[in-house]
Order: sequence, then C-alpha cells, then structure tokens
Amino acid sequence: MCQKNSSFTPIIFYKNETVFRNFNGAVVGRCSKCGLLKTISRPKNKFNPQTTHANFYEDNKKLFNKLFQPIVEGVKEIKNEGLVLDIGCSSGILIELFKKNGFNFYGVEPNEKAYLLSTKKFNGKIFFGYLSDFVKNNKIKFDVVVYNHVLEHVKDIKKELKLVKKILKPAGLLVIGIPNTRNIIFSLRKKYWEYLVPLEHYWHFSDRYLKKYLAKNGFEIVNIEFSDDPRSEYPVLKRIYFLILSIVNKIFNSGELMTIYAKHI
Repeated sequence: MCQKNSSFTPIIFYKNETVFRNFNGAVVGRCSKCGLLKTISRPKNKFNPQTTHANFYEDNKKLFNKLFQPIVEGVKEIKNEGLVLDIGCSSGILIELFKKNGFNFYGVEPNEKAYLLSTKKFNGKIFFGYLSDFVKNNKIKFDVVVYNHVLEHVKDIKKELKLVKKILKPAGLLVIGIPNTRNIIFSLRKKYWEYLVPLEHYWHFSDRYLKKYLAKNGFEIVNIEFSDDPRSEYPVLKRIYFLILSIVNKIFNSGELMTIYAKHI
C-alpha cells in the first residue's frame, strides 16, 4: 500500500464549509502511483474517539441489527461455525448476532465507554485496546476476523494485516466492511459524500484497490457484496434521485458500501 513513499496530490479541500463544518481544514489527496485516496490534512478539531457517543449503537440497535445481519449471513455461507474476533466491536451488537448464530467470539475495542458497554454483556470476552495489544497478550487463533467499518481508521494498514495473518488459522476468513469510493454517488458528490468523513478516516478505499492489495498480501477474495444508503430520512424527490444513482451503481457492480470476504492463504 502507498503509505510512506508515495506522493499524494490534493484533490478535495474543506474550507469555509457550512454543511460539514467539522471537516474545515481537511484535505484529501490521491496517490500519484496507485490512485488511493488518503486524508493528508486532518481538521483542526482533531477527532478524539473517547469523546464519541458510546451509546449510539445501542440507541439505534434495531437499525444496526438489520445492517449487521448480512455480514453474519455472508460468513455462514463460507464457515458455519468457529471462533470470531470482532476488531472495533463497540457495544457488541455484531458479536451478539454471531453468538445467536452459533459462533464463539472475542472482541477488541479501544473506546473505553464502548468497551464498558460490551464487557457488561460479554465479561471476559472483550479486550480493551488495539489488535497489537491483543496479540501481545494472547496466542489465540481465529477462524474469522472482522473489521466492520474500522480499517479505514487504521493508520498503518500494512502492519495491521501482518497482525491479522498471525492470528488467523490457515484458510481463516478476513471480513472487511468499508466505504467504497468507486461508485457514482461519490463521483457526483465528492466532498459532500456522507461516507468520506476525513475527520476520522485516514484511507478512502475503492473495491478494486483493496482487492488487489489483499491479493498481494496473502488473501484470496471469496466474495464481495455492495450496498447503498437508502437515505430514508431524505425528502421524497431526493430519495428518488439517490435510488436512480443506486440503480446505476448496480449496473456497474458497485455501491457506496462494500463487504469483502477473503481467505488467508
């Protein structure tokens, strides 16, 4: 991955914004070698994960159950059972779904408030910190490792994947849910695309880039699923507009959000 030795040309600037005020000062660049997008300048009001609303997922649990269930179903198509590690598990909603479907599990969560919520549900199964901390303190091997909208927050992806390969069993499954920049909605909205989020995200992946990168680093792509935000809270005309764009995404086998299933080989 282009992380240290690449030149990123600025292409998206947030300045004097009224819609995304928290992003003012952010700049997103494109790698001149591979085309990967990266936040090269973070907003002045630096994101502090400890200040996020730890109850957000629990307050919207019904919605997130609906959003996360397809991930469990996607895993079950490949593995019917096994030990799952959910990286950045937050309050543990995805873990609950895996548990209901017969999987054993552990979780890793760096946000203290979210960790406290999840550890109340699964005492002894949730580790406070990052994957690097978990690996130092545990020798457990996993059948499935999940990054559900977490990998874009990780600064050193190369180092992170090395850790993943240490803890995955042979033919173990890596599941990555992430925003996808190769879609018509991002192409049209650019900095106003809701999933760009330069306040929090270091990387802005496309499916084509991430598939190539995983293949080069010892993973075989098994499946990839796409979806679009229905924007159900938007006015009717706007919903129709985004529905049309979603149809275009489907025609080009793409979407705003993607889930990649890849085996460790």
